[in-house]
Formats: sequence, structure tokens, C-alpha cells
Amino acid sequence: MSKNTIKTLLVVTCIVCTGLSACSGNSVAATPTVTIQVETATFTLEPTSTPTALPPTATPIPYTGISSPLQNISLDELNSVDTNPFDPPPLGFDEPHQGIDYSYYRFENDLMTDSDGIEGLEVLSVLDGTVISVINDRMPYGNAIIIETPLNMLLPQWLAAMQIPEIAATLVPDPRHNCPDLVNDPSWDDSNRSLYFVYAHLLNPPQFSIGDAVKSGEVIGQVGNTGNSSNAHLHLELRLGPGGASFDSMAKYDTRASVEEMAAYCTWRISNRFELIDPNTVLQFRP
Repeated sequence: MSKNTIKTLLVVTCIVCTGLSACSGNSVAATPTVTIQVETATFTLEPTSTPTALPPTATPIPYTGISSPLQNISLDELNSVDTNPFDPPPLGFDEPHQGIDYSYYRFENDLMTDSDGIEGLEVLSVLDGTVISVINDRMPYGNAIIIETPLNMLLPQWLAAMQIPEIAATLVPDPRHNCPDLVNDPSWDDSNRSLYFVYAHLLNPPQFSIGDAVKSGEVIGQVGNTGNSSNAHLHLELRLGPGGASFDSMAKYDTRASVEEMAAYCTWRISNRFELIDPNTVLQFRP
């Protein structure tokens, strides 16, 4: 057997041989087999998240604006027409003066030149509020309107500056006032108190009804000379009392006054159930 034949047999034997690595001589080295393991990625599906509902929008507090009580006369100019300032009486009494009187015979500013006096000048509501009394030609207020503004409609900085007093004791009026029994309405809310502005001695009976809403700066009447008044002026009075009060009318110092009107007047103005406040406590603020 030739050498070439022997070599061929050896090569074939090595290829076929199971133990390729055992081949010797001029054998061909076996190619190693590489096993590649591919990791199959595992995908975990996250549960679909449920969107969190947005909290409800808070209801805005309806804070009130502020206006001068007299048309075309600014808040800064009011003191120039203050002809009878606030002069509170002792508790339980009615005099000397429970509000501010505004009047003039001549007035001039950038908006108007008025040489005919204040009578007929439009009266404006100082604050937003609700009408709680309409008085038609009764003593001493004459034609008048009372408007309620809940304390929670005032800006927080206003309330802080005003230093609202605690509820005061109700007084039994001095017998010299000849007052009937005071009004004690269970619907009045001492836990939610209000400010009450009186606009008195108006030229004509106010064209409003109890329960009507009024906006700051809205015309509510004209300056007049009705009731216990000797010259045309606006009497502006401010009180702090239980929320939700109302009076059909009130009157005193007049033989025409009914028992109900006198009881309302004494409750309102003498008993301290509605505490007297200087109107400048509110008029100091600016829009």
C-alpha cells in the first residue's frame, strides 16, 4: 500500500472518528461547536392605570367691592362733605348722632361742578348686599333703605383691620324711651353676622323690596330731606348684627308709628342687638 493511500485513509478515519481529538499524525484539528444561548426577553404588561380624578374646583368666595355712597364724589373726597360726624351715644340711648351726615351747598371736582346743593344727587350702595328693610316716609329716617352684607363677603384684610367685636349683650331700653317688647326673631343667625348700612332721608321712597340683591355702586336713591331732617343730606349709618335680619318698617317719635314699627326701631337702634359702628370703619378701604 502506497504512502499516499495510507495518508488518505488516516484523514478519512479522523473525520469519521467520534473522538476527533484522538487523531494523530497529519490529522486535521476538529472545529469546536459553539452553542449560543439567546435569552428570550420576558415582557411584563403593567396594568393600565386609572387616571385620578381632579378635585372639584373650589367655589370662589364672592368678595364685595366698595363704592362711595355719593355719585361722582370719591371715597377720598367724602370727608370734605361730612357736615355732621359720627358721635355715638351712651349704650341704650339714641342721641347725639349714630351715623355720618353728608351735605353741601356747592361742590366742585374733576367730575362735576354743582352749585345747586346736594339734593337729588344719586345715592349708591357702598357694598354688595341684600335689602332687608324699605322705610317709606317714617320718623326719624324718612325714606330709607337698609342693606345687609354678610361678614364673609368682606376681604380678609378688611376684617383684620376692622377688628370685629364679639357679640355684645342686648340691653333693655331705658323706660323713658317708651319702647314695646323688643323683636326676638329666632331666624336671626348670631353665628353668621352681617354689616347693615342705613341710607336715610332719601328724596323718594326706595324702589326696592326686601330680598332684592344690590351691587356695590348701584343707585339706590337720591339725597333728600325727609323724616327728621332740616336740610337735604344723606344720613349713613352702620351696624353689626345677626345675619338674616329684616324689618318691614320701623318708626318712632311719631304718633303714627305702630307698636310693631316702634319695637323694630328700639331693637335696631337702642337695644345694642345691632351694635353701632363708625361708617368710616368700612369707608377707609379702597377698591
